[in-house]
Amino acid sequence: MLCFSRSAIVAVLLLPVAALPAQTAPAAGPKPAPRKTLSTPLPSAAASAPKTAAPQSFPQLKPYESCSFPDGLQITNIVPMPDDVKQRPVQSHGKAGTVPLLAGRRVDFAYPGSDPYASAKIELLPEANFIANRKALFDDFDDIIASDKNVSRNTTRKSPFNAFSIAGLDRNAVDGKTLGIYLLIDDRTHVVTTVYLLNPAKTPIKTAADYARMRDTFLFNYTKCIRNNQSGVLFGNSK
Repeated sequence: MLCFSRSAIVAVLLLPVAALPAQTAPAAGPKPAPRKTLSTPLPSAAASAPKTAAPQSFPQLKPYESCSFPDGLQITNIVPMPDDVKQRPVQSHGKAGTVPLLAGRRVDFAYPGSDPYASAKIELLPEANFIANRKALFDDFDDIIASDKNVSRNTTRKSPFNAFSIAGLDRNAVDGKTLGIYLLIDDRTHVVTTVYLLNPAKTPIKTAADYARMRDTFLFNYTKCIRNNQSGVLFGNSK
């Protein structure tokens, strides 16, 4: 299903993006994989699967798959991660590595009559070595920001955010098809969510203030919905 990536954040699953020039490793060491610039998260072949195809059930992922939004935003597509995807690449200071994955989804969001506004790559990490893998993901996100002069870290969005650890970056101008990427980690369930905030053709996003308002609304509503769904699961009320 799924899909910023060589970058750990976008690449390995279903959202590959355009590349930056490769970083240069020390002469004696291995050459690291090239970084990717902020771009449109494109679906892989897995995205062509019928929307009605039922993905394998993972209870930790269910709260992310069913939400309604007060501003009319809707979940429009859910694509399971291909069975042969077992890891996601990460990179820090020129050193490449991987983070293991158990399962994943790509969840798309759109306003009625519009192209997707957001796409979320949702991945379940194993409990073993979670702390080290969590650090690798945040280090990779830092590396993405350092690799692209056209983006900036969101320093106003502090952790925890609705009990998620969060890191975010935004494009410096309202330009292009991907305007921001946000990494959300649930330390309790070991689920990592990478949110790509898009710039669809039919959109009210005209200024940086428009983008920031819609971004903050989406992040709050989606994370709040996830927490509400998790409460339903905990109390046996969720289907």
